[in-house]
Amino acid sequence: MNRYFHYLVILNMLANVVALVPKVLIEHRLNGVVVSIFIGVALSLLFFYVFANSMFKFPGKGEPEIIKAYTPKWFASSYLFIIGIFYFIAAGIILLTFIDITLRFINPDMSSLYTAFLFLSIVCAGALMKTEKTLYALEIILVISLPLILGIFLKSLFNPYLSWDSMKVIVQHSFDSISIESVGAASYSFVGFYYLAIYNRLFTEKVKPIKIRYILLIGIVGTVNIFTSLMIPIGYNGVDGIGDFNYPWFSTADAIRMEFGFIERVLFIFLLLYIGISIISATISSHTGLEIIKSVLPSFKWKNRELMPIIVILLFSMVTILAQYYLPQGKLYEFTKIFFIGLLGVGMFKTFLMIWIVRRAKK
Repeated sequence: MNRYFHYLVILNMLANVVALVPKVLIEHRLNGVVVSIFIGVALSLLFFYVFANSMFKFPGKGEPEIIKAYTPKWFASSYLFIIGIFYFIAAGIILLTFIDITLRFINPDMSSLYTAFLFLSIVCAGALMKTEKTLYALEIILVISLPLILGIFLKSLFNPYLSWDSMKVIVQHSFDSISIESVGAASYSFVGFYYLAIYNRLFTEKVKPIKIRYILLIGIVGTVNIFTSLMIPIGYNGVDGIGDFNYPWFSTADAIRMEFGFIERVLFIFLLLYIGISIISATISSHTGLEIIKSVLPSFKWKNRELMPIIVILLFSMVTILAQYYLPQGKLYEFTKIFFIGLLGVGMFKTFLMIWIVRRAKK
């Protein structure tokens, strides 16, 4: 299987820290969060198996080409436009969250508008690149960041200040009333396969169907990743104390020390690593959304240059900047929870739609 597909899956597992997944899970830590996580994982793996295998049956084609070929024009245009908006929302949430993190942990005196322009300029330039170039950038960032992030996770697990008793309290509440918000947040870690909607265009050779053992492997890795995101902050800050933090993992990273490292405070390393993860995650999401929306919008050229992608990206930038002022951290968090729930519905619809299309293609 193409290594870039693995990169897309891993990306979302890492980005969940910035996408407020730990915050949502921690909010429901005493409301059956463990069972909610397993339900979210099971649903995501089902969607993963069906959607990815369905896309692989159409080598070299993206979701826009497939949807247009097998559904009515009115449905294809409406569906693709809405799905494209979802990808842009995902990119916007990560951008807005990391802008706030930057202002809180790196430079509180920096202008929020300047910070937004800085991140948006990088993300928008990346979104306008060719699809294969975004994958090259993703590979570079993951090769550099992944070993260091794993090292930080291992360092945090074997720290004597980690309270395993606090984690046991969460397990004791495993079968309390579950929350749909927790299910949605847990499922977010696995949705990297949805990037196949555009990146399948690059997989021109026929790909063998994903086997169950691969799905199980992804499930194990993803589940460990989710429980790490949930339990380690609780182990450091306590069952009650963790509820006071807006960004649990960044506050937890500040409690970890590298005694013999070139930088003692892990927070600085963690922030640098997640700047790269946040930017590439927002870039991949916005590029996917751009390509999908571009497929349903009319062409608009000036001096033989296609301007529609630039117009769409400028609109995305304007909406993101406006959202920064009208969606403060609390409202953004509530909006993100609604978005996670919406992803479950979108995932279910996309799954059934691809099953129907594959059956129709066989006929």
